[in-house]
Amino acid sequence: MKTLLLDIDETVYPKNQGPIVLVNKRIENYVMSCCNIRQDEARALRREYAARYGFTMGGLMRHYGVDPHKYLKDVHDVPVEDLLGPDTRLRKVLSELPMEVIAFSNAPREYVMRVLKALGVADLFSDLFTLEFMDFVPKPKSYPYKKALQQYTRLADECVVVDNHPANVKTAIDLGMKGFLVGDDDGMGAFFTIPDIYAINRILDEFV
Repeated sequence: MKTLLLDIDETVYPKNQGPIVLVNKRIENYVMSCCNIRQDEARALRREYAARYGFTMGGLMRHYGVDPHKYLKDVHDVPVEDLLGPDTRLRKVLSELPMEVIAFSNAPREYVMRVLKALGVADLFSDLFTLEFMDFVPKPKSYPYKKALQQYTRLADECVVVDNHPANVKTAIDLGMKGFLVGDDDGMGAFFTIPDIYAINRILDEFV
C-alpha cells in the first residue's frame, strides 16, 4: 500500500462534534431560500437530490443554475476554528502511518484545509483531493476514485480508503482498493470497521 485516501468530516473528528453539523444547517437554509420552500420540503428535496445526483449541489446546479463555487463558499462559511482544536493524539497516529496520506473529501479545498489546520495536522497530508478536483462529482460515485488513481499514478490495489460512510467504502472495494469504515458498524457486517480514527494503524497492520 502506497497511498491512504482519508475522508475528513466526521472521520478525522467525532461524529456530530464538528463543523459539518453547521454546514448541513447552512445547506438546508440555502435550499429553502433558493427554492422558496419550507424546511420540511427542503429536507425532502435534499433526499431526492442525494439519491439522483449524489448530493444537494448536483440538483441545485442542474435545476436552479447554482454556481458551485459560490454555493460551496456560502455553505462552508462556518466557524471551524471555534469548533476544532489541535489533536495531538490524531497527529501522532497520522505521523506513524507507513504511507502517504491524501485528504479525499466531498468538501471544498479551502474548508478542508481549515479543518486540518485547526486540528494541527495539515502538514501531514501530501495533498488535498477535494470536490473541485473531482469535477464536482462526489463520492460514492466511482468517478472521483478513478480520477484520484490517475492523478497520483496509483493502481487500485496500492490504495486504501478510510471513510465514515458505508457507500463510500463500498465503491473503493468494488474498484479493487482496500476500504475501512470509521464509526458505527454498517449494520450488515460488510466492512471492516474501526471505532474511531485513532485505531487506523491497528487495522492497517492487520489487514494491509
